[in-house]
Amino acid sequence: MLSRWMDRMYFRAMERVQKVLREEEGDTNFISILIILGVVILLAGVFMGFKDRIVGMVQDIIDEFVSNGIH
Repeated sequence: MLSRWMDRMYFRAMERVQKVLREEEGDTNFISILIILGVVILLAGVFMGFKDRIVGMVQDIIDEFVSNGIH
């Protein structure tokens, strides 16, 4: 009797697991948003950490374009 009950519980649990694995209602969009958000936060952190170097490099490039354009 206990064995039958345990078998039924096992099969119900496996059925629920299979159902969750088959259904992907909106899960992929949520994961994509999290990945994109992580990349944006990472890039913002890198920019904030190296802000002075990045701005200096861009300023040097702009100055070079301006000086080459004037001569």
